[in-house]
Amino acid sequence: MKKVLFVLALLLSAHTVMHAQSNQRTERNASDEKIFDVVEQPPSFPGGQAALMSYLSKNVKYPEEALKDNVQGRVIVGFIVEKDGSVSNAKIIRGVDSALDKEAIRIVMSMPKWTPGRQNGRNVRTKYNVPVNFKL
Repeated sequence: MKKVLFVLALLLSAHTVMHAQSNQRTERNASDEKIFDVVEQPPSFPGGQAALMSYLSKNVKYPEEALKDNVQGRVIVGFIVEKDGSVSNAKIIRGVDSALDKEAIRIVMSMPKWTPGRQNGRNVRTKYNVPVNFKL
């Protein structure tokens, strides 16, 4: 009888330890997937802010229909700089015209990898907004 109780106690303690480890992994994965608005070290485009503006101005292709309709303005695109520096989830925060908005998304999604944001010494997913100017 003592052996049976000992085995049951051993199994129960093993189950408790495995459950606690599983919960720790779940919490760690949740924090790995968290998207930060503000971080200790924000993400940066290779070469800095001036290089970002230069990249945008050199690579934007003004949409024909916007040229024809004389449409111009500033589109604000929000996106996530991932832990590896890649850009994902680009969305229009403030649009001007569907053709300009579509081009702004295209250019943001084609950007090279960034230096990711850092929090507590670790790379983290970080929200970032960038203006894309269209001027005739």
